[in-house]
Amino acid sequence: MKTRRSPVPTVLAQRSAVFALGALAAAALGTVAHAQDSTSAVDAPGPKPSVWIERRVTVGQTLSTNGNLSSTNARSELTTEVTPGIRAVFNTPRVQGFVDYSLSALYYAQGTSGNQFRNALNASAKVNAWDNRAFIDLSGVVSNQAISAFGPRSVNGRSDTNQSETASFRFSPYLRGSFLGDTDYELRYSLQTADTDTATRSDITDQSVSVRLGSRPAGQTLGWSFNASAGATDYSRGRDTESSSAQGGLIVAVSPQLQVTLLAGAESNDIITLQKETYNTAGINVEWRPSPNTRMFVGVEDRYFGNGHNIALQHRTGRTLWSYTDTKGVANNPLQEGAVSLGTNFDFFDQQYQQLIPDPVLRARFVNDLLRFYNLPANELAVQNFLTSSATLDRVQRLSVALSGIRSVWTLSVFRSDSSRLDTVFSGGDDFDFNTDIEQQGWSLNYAHRLTPLTSLNAGLNNQKSTGSSGLSLRSTTASVGLGTRLSRRTSASVQLQHGTYKGSSGSYNDTAISGFITHRF
Repeated sequence: MKTRRSPVPTVLAQRSAVFALGALAAAALGTVAHAQDSTSAVDAPGPKPSVWIERRVTVGQTLSTNGNLSSTNARSELTTEVTPGIRAVFNTPRVQGFVDYSLSALYYAQGTSGNQFRNALNASAKVNAWDNRAFIDLSGVVSNQAISAFGPRSVNGRSDTNQSETASFRFSPYLRGSFLGDTDYELRYSLQTADTDTATRSDITDQSVSVRLGSRPAGQTLGWSFNASAGATDYSRGRDTESSSAQGGLIVAVSPQLQVTLLAGAESNDIITLQKETYNTAGINVEWRPSPNTRMFVGVEDRYFGNGHNIALQHRTGRTLWSYTDTKGVANNPLQEGAVSLGTNFDFFDQQYQQLIPDPVLRARFVNDLLRFYNLPANELAVQNFLTSSATLDRVQRLSVALSGIRSVWTLSVFRSDSSRLDTVFSGGDDFDFNTDIEQQGWSLNYAHRLTPLTSLNAGLNNQKSTGSSGLSLRSTTASVGLGTRLSRRTSASVQLQHGTYKGSSGSYNDTAISGFITHRF
């Protein structure tokens, strides 16, 4: 049985620390150089060492006017936190990837939350295990997630009233190559876990094996593809499910810029029924790239749950990135690889600098440095997700614009999501026990400006509404303004003022917080 976090490191903390150290050890096997780098966050990235490691420690305090998130008996809270962390970027012949891990110790002076340790991990690596034929994909995410879409929210994220530390790890070895001259193959095994501290939501384990064969047009008009997979998903609080599928595709290169793929196959699963049922599948994908800066993809498919689709439009100019996505599909795990995402600050700038910095590892380092300089959280989502205990059917629409000037950065995002539980046989103890459908919508506007070579200003305005079919709802409006500066070559400081207004089925309340932090990098 799960227990609440205590003021000592949890098994989750140990697991994420081991993962980070393990990734560092794996990278060391392919190390050809190891050096420290003190390049400014806003300098254009030049040649970098094969392995770059930076240690840091952050100390600070947050004063909140409503630490217990109460609508009738608000209590102020002073939170003190100390956060050591490490960030590493690997770019060797054997390992490419990055790890960013930190462990925060939080002390609550007024006791509105229990003193605790919090983990934060964002890691992704690709290991070339054998002669460019055998590879291993590794990834890990540890973050605090909202337990309920309608529970109270904290403007600064320090309250644990409706939050649970959730960790998702993925281990996926695979073989890849070609035979008969023009036929590509990939054999893959994937293991993904998602564990959460709260006892009211499922821990999830997902395993699958897959094979992919295909021949893409290369100077020819026609190509083909074949994909087959089988997998099982285990939910600690829900019903375990199994699924398998096989699908063939005919690829037609209408022109060098336009490609059409016709799909047909079958899938079998017990996700919406107690016994396995078999369903026919059919679909079409259209990809058009009229220029290196413009891409359009439209995919429509008839699946066991009905019609699914994936629409992605993207256009990039010298200083702007325009993006629209509309997806409808299944999510077994809210943190799963390839799950529907509304995007983060990191996603915005990673796409913006794809042409300037083609190397994904060097680009990841540059983007993280840029976000740190502008005092923008790398993993901040356009919309706060919530934890579920079974597979869900999600439709997500998002329109976003990123504009980067010589000294300023603007990001605007408008979004809408609609989620429902696919497994109607079993109740998993989440929000879908009381709601057949949950809709979230809103917008966010963020601005960052470099005042001097050492100092930056940031401001944000966000609005979000969650509505359930049962009548439950929560509307939030938050505003923030902050200032960050570099005190010395390796020491920086920031101050952030935030205000939030929340109106929901359980009441209304306000929350205002001011935070100050100092970070030193080693």
